[in-house]
Amino acid sequence: MIPAGQKDFSIPDRIDAGDLIWDCQIHPHGTLYFSSEQVIWKDPEMETTMVEITVFTDADVRNQSNSDVIASCVRMLLDQAQIAGHLEDTLTELTVDLSTNTRGELECKYYFVAPDRRALFWEEGFEAMNLFGEVKGVTNGHIKYAMEAEYWMHRELYPNDCEITPELYRELQAMILHAYTDTIFSEASLAPFDTDELQRALNIVDYLNGIVNKPDSIINDQYIWAYARLMRMFTRARFSNFYGEIGARLGTDHTVYAEDSYLEKRPLVKLFNLVMFGSPSSHVRKIDSVWVDQSVNRPRWKTFMNGLTNEWSGLAIYSTVMLAVDISFLAVPAISERLSAQITLYISSLCSVASLVVSALLAQSSHQDSIDQATAFMTRMTRSLHGKENLAIIFSLPYALVIWGMVFFFLALSLAIFLSANVTTWCIVGPAWLLVIGFIGWPVWTARGPQIGQLVSSLWIRRKLVT
Repeated sequence: MIPAGQKDFSIPDRIDAGDLIWDCQIHPHGTLYFSSEQVIWKDPEMETTMVEITVFTDADVRNQSNSDVIASCVRMLLDQAQIAGHLEDTLTELTVDLSTNTRGELECKYYFVAPDRRALFWEEGFEAMNLFGEVKGVTNGHIKYAMEAEYWMHRELYPNDCEITPELYRELQAMILHAYTDTIFSEASLAPFDTDELQRALNIVDYLNGIVNKPDSIINDQYIWAYARLMRMFTRARFSNFYGEIGARLGTDHTVYAEDSYLEKRPLVKLFNLVMFGSPSSHVRKIDSVWVDQSVNRPRWKTFMNGLTNEWSGLAIYSTVMLAVDISFLAVPAISERLSAQITLYISSLCSVASLVVSALLAQSSHQDSIDQATAFMTRMTRSLHGKENLAIIFSLPYALVIWGMVFFFLALSLAIFLSANVTTWCIVGPAWLLVIGFIGWPVWTARGPQIGQLVSSLWIRRKLVT
């Protein structure tokens, strides 16, 4: 029940929890979090510079038990950092959160932040493999970009205590302009956005710069969050691409690790190329260009998935047409008299139906919008030794099935023609049939000619060596 005359429904600005006084903050996304300003000295004698500590937490400190546990944890962590001499920066932040252990007791999880260095640190050794993801061979100098990406993630989560300086604006503007130019003129750009997104990002940054540089402007949390999101994504891309390292990745299709010689042979793909009309080779090359070093480039993934979706949509139309033609052809009375042509049409119809079903299933299961979903999908699908090859074969199924449907329909039509005892039909249709076969084989030979020529040459050389 709302009391009579109550007009103020705002959240309290401050919460006095005894040891700590908390300021209530609302994230741009709407979540409530709390911050507390603390002042300590670099050493217990208080003879050196004062250090400002901002403590953040997502735990509900309005609950006294939560507040007491966090206050105890903050005191212990600050004492450890002070004694260890880790508070050399005049501005430091501490994020503390609560979790429940196996015994049902509350325990603290934390990390310190050095804003001037854009880095996180801890009072004990920290296992950082989870921060690296699938990036292997990380050096000490390379870690700084992973740390900086985590710093900007921290700024996204707690955007109320940050200043947008002209230096930060110029840094972000330069990264966007470089990525924009590279995306326009390079097909293998490492930018985490496409050209349209980069143009919009540049407009946002320029607009924000015009606002925050006004003398009477107030920097809102939304502005800081926007800067932090863009900085995190660009910094994470630098880390994934070994920016500043010898052998850095210079294109989305370049690997920074030694390639497995097995990948050059790909016997499984070569085997299925024979029955799938070379489609697995085409798809495995596309997969190699988007799934490099266990990572996905977002713009290239979008292009790859759009290409697959368009391909499957087109093949679904072909399959529908072929199915209608097969059913219509089966209704011809002359076909019922020729069992071989009838069986061949049945097989063609089954291939068309299978192509339709596989196209629908692949379009539904393979469409991943976010980069995290795409990475998880590719990791799951390529986990085995033949992972990429299996995926390429699966992606090739709609094309191979619809082509086989056409082949069997052509065979059924040929049987219906040449099983006729009419010599006139043989004489007239036979040359036309050979001409059509030539027209079909011509583009196939043109596209596959070099490969076929190499295969014939290698077989001829082996025969000469044997003899």
